Amino acid sequence: SVQPDMYPGNCWAFKGSQGYLVVRLSMKIYPTAFTLEHIPKSLSPTGNITSAPRNFSVYGLDDEYQEEGKLLGEYVYDQEGEPLQMFPVMV
Repeated sequence: SVQPDMYPGNCWAFKGSQGYLVVRLSMKIYPTAFTLEHIPKSLSPTGNITSAPRNFSVYGLDDEYQEEGKLLGEYVYDQEGEPLQMFPVMV
């Protein structure tokens, strides 16, 4: 399950500069927005959050085996902004 947690290191870490995450839901939904949260700089042991996602895209899939989903939006997480940021569905 997806649970909020604001402790450094408790995260979905990706090796390298790109990663993918698939979240399977129990029923079909039509989202209107997404939120992404990263620890604030004040809680970071290094004083920066360079590991925070920057550019990310969200796709809708009918099932986890679908190779190409429907693009719902392309976004940029603002590392200078609030830790919790909301992004509306663009399509």
